[in-house]
Order: sequence, then structure tokens, then C-alpha cells
Amino acid sequence: MLVKLKQVELKNGETISYYEQGNSKETLLLIHGNTSSAIFFEPLMQILPKNQSVIAPDLRGFGNSSYKKNIETLSDFAEDIKLLLEQLGLNCVSILGWSLGGAIAMEFASTYPNMVSNLILLSSGSPKGYPVFTKDEKGQPMIPHVYKKKEDMALDPVQVLPLLNIYETKNSQMLATIYNYVIYTGHKKPDNDANLRWMNEAVKQRNLVDVDWALANFNISSEPSLYQLGNNKLSNLKAKTLIIWGDKDVTVPKIMFDETVRLLPEATVLVYENAGHSIVVDETEKLAIDIVHFIS
Repeated sequence: MLVKLKQVELKNGETISYYEQGNSKETLLLIHGNTSSAIFFEPLMQILPKNQSVIAPDLRGFGNSSYKKNIETLSDFAEDIKLLLEQLGLNCVSILGWSLGGAIAMEFASTYPNMVSNLILLSSGSPKGYPVFTKDEKGQPMIPHVYKKKEDMALDPVQVLPLLNIYETKNSQMLATIYNYVIYTGHKKPDNDANLRWMNEAVKQRNLVDVDWALANFNISSEPSLYQLGNNKLSNLKAKTLIIWGDKDVTVPKIMFDETVRLLPEATVLVYENAGHSIVVDETEKLAIDIVHFIS
């Protein structure tokens, strides 16, 4: 289990639950992905140097954090993180963002560039967001057609409705089955007991439709996406950046990874062979070594 589960009430009224360990000068903030929570970083936190200061919050509407006010854009998450860091007395941190967390990390590092020293994008969504395509009668994506309204996207029969049903019934076992098909596609599966514990936290998510819509509309590049023109906020980014991706990732496909690499030409890039979307599971030790090397 992770050490020191804490809670703090932010100035905006939200209560954020977070894991904390270590006491080093440089703090590493871990931002989890969609359909998950901070507990998914458990293997990584267990293997990082014990003195390394790590903070891993449950985002608003995930895990044990509150969801008093619905998020509208990813900048709402970034604002929560800013308030959390201020409350903890942290002026500048290294950030690792996984999947959705990568997009939030980019939003934060582009909005508050002086608060981020190192940025690690792990199996991350693109600076141009993560589109949700409409589906045909067989459930196949009708690329490049996307939903024009959040209400329509909420009825998506493949990416949204099944998860909403899982959350409503707290069906951790069914979520674990989905994870096996779309997340754990590398060479390693997690221990069953640990995985079920993680799934029990993931089904606490209360913001799926809001998050899917916000991520689809996210675009901090200077180029148009299928949803938005792009606000070019990415040009504000100052942090030294590392992009990590697994070549067996089916959730963030190569075309999206390539787009992120193209839009961040000065970033260091690492591709892990035979790793899926959960590199924390597939390559825990290698990931920990690469993180420590990059932020030190």
C-alpha cells in the first residue's frame, strides 16, 4: 500500500485526497489518467528512492477527492493543482502526467511555466487533445466524425455508456476486464489482488462525461484539431520535457504519440518496447530509473 494518505481542502472548496512520501528537496508530482486514480501509481511509488518527495493526488471527481463543482476544461484541474501546491508550500515541482494526466500536466506547465522544472509525459494524450469519434452500427469509429455536443457524446455506445454503467453498479471486475483489453496490452499484467484494489478506486469516478468532453476539446497547440482551433499556449512551456510511450499502447496510438513528439521538438523521447498503456506495470523499474535520471 502507499504511504501517508492525506486530505486537504482547497481555497475553491474542493477536498483533494493525495498520497505523499519522501523528503527530498525536489518534489515529483504524479497526475493520474482517466478511469483511474492516484493509487495506480502504487508500483512506481514503492520503487522510487525512499527519500524522493512524491505527491500523487486524486484529481477532482476521482478516487477520494470531492466533486462539488463540475469541471468544464482541463484548466480546472490545473487550477486545482496550483491551489494544492500553494497549500503545501511548493513553488516549483517536477511533474509526471499519465494519459489524461499528461494533457493536464501540459496545461499546467503552459499556464504556470515557472512552477514546473521538469515535465514527463507518460503515455500522454496529445497537446491537441483526445477525440471521441462517432460510431457506426457495428460500434466502429467513423473517423473523422466527432460529436458536436457533450450530450451526444455521453451516449457513445463504446467509450462512454459501458463505463457509466460500470461506475453506477461499482462493477470493479468488469472494469478489470476492460483494462486487460485496452490498458494492459504490454508484456505484463498486475497482481490480481493489487489490480482489484486499484479498480475499486477507479469506479469511484464521478466525472467521466465532463472529462471526456474537456479532453476532446483540449488544444494548446497552434494548429486546429477536430474540435478547436488551438490557443498556442504550448509556446509558453519552459520545462525540460521527457516523452515516454510504449509501442504496444492501443489507447494512445502511434499517430497520437508522433503528434506529441512533433509538437514538442525539443523534448527527449523514450519508446519502451513491448509496453502497453500502463508502463507503470510493464516497466516499473526502468521507468523509475529513467524518471530519477531525468529529474536529477
